[in-house]
Amino acid sequence: MINSKQAQQLTKTIEAYQKIIIAKHIAPDWDAQGSALGLKEIILANFPKKEVYVVGKVFNSDKNFVDEEKLNPEIIAQALLITVDVANFERIDFTFKNDVKEVFKIDHHLEVDDFASHKLVDDKAIACTQVIVQWAQACNLQVNKDAATNLYFGLITDSGRFLYNKTNQETFNCASFLMDCGINLQEIYDKLYLKKLDVEKWLHHAFGMAVFDTAYPIAYIKITLADWKDHNITEEEVKRAVSVLSGIRDIEIWFIAYESLETEKIKVSLRSRHYEINRVAVKHNGGGHMLASGAKLNNFEEIENLMVDLRKLVDNKL
Repeated sequence: MINSKQAQQLTKTIEAYQKIIIAKHIAPDWDAQGSALGLKEIILANFPKKEVYVVGKVFNSDKNFVDEEKLNPEIIAQALLITVDVANFERIDFTFKNDVKEVFKIDHHLEVDDFASHKLVDDKAIACTQVIVQWAQACNLQVNKDAATNLYFGLITDSGRFLYNKTNQETFNCASFLMDCGINLQEIYDKLYLKKLDVEKWLHHAFGMAVFDTAYPIAYIKITLADWKDHNITEEEVKRAVSVLSGIRDIEIWFIAYESLETEKIKVSLRSRHYEINRVAVKHNGGGHMLASGAKLNNFEEIENLMVDLRKLVDNKL
């Protein structure tokens, strides 16, 4: 449950600023983007004279962030920066984050970097969008259909369709609240889970590349640029390969390590049913949640170092 004093402080801080910038983490997911866009809609619905800008990279191709193009040094210097779904200052997807007047942090990760003057954080929440919904409820704010739709995208994906361990009664209460705001569940689920034929073919191909540890309940897929570049898929769709290893009884930790065109690094998407894999992720230039984390490797040879730490985790020796 969110802290009521922190929730009221967020509202007071928003009221105090005319110009507000909302930033999410680099390489955003649905929770980051849904939090940013949902928060913007809530602010504008309740404080219509505010100037609100969402900045950073877009997650899905049918959205186009033009807010950042409207910014100039004068606006930035006068602005409140609200960060959503970001635990580390360096991972804020905004070039001029050091130039704003004040920073307010909304998050659901464990505290890593105390970079804000005020914060609204609940590390027991399954999604940052859950924190934002509860803030709106606590402060009796209007939530329109557009805001609710964006927030539901984050809630449903970060909870794995309500399957992940941190899903609780509050999560379902938030979902019920958003449904009451008029969201179209069928449109949301179709957008999230209907796949192109090329993506479905890719997922079957990726499963065929899986490597299964013979002594531990660990599996992974190594994906080079050559493995995916001719499959008519985006880099975001490459990452969906991590899902093909979930739901296998014999596998308790799984990951993909793929060659990224965007970063020219080896990016890792790491998942677990029970083990606290974020403890391993932080040792490999990453972090995240207990059961869903990310990391970065310099080359594919470092997969073995990652495997060593994952085996130690299973053996309770990390």
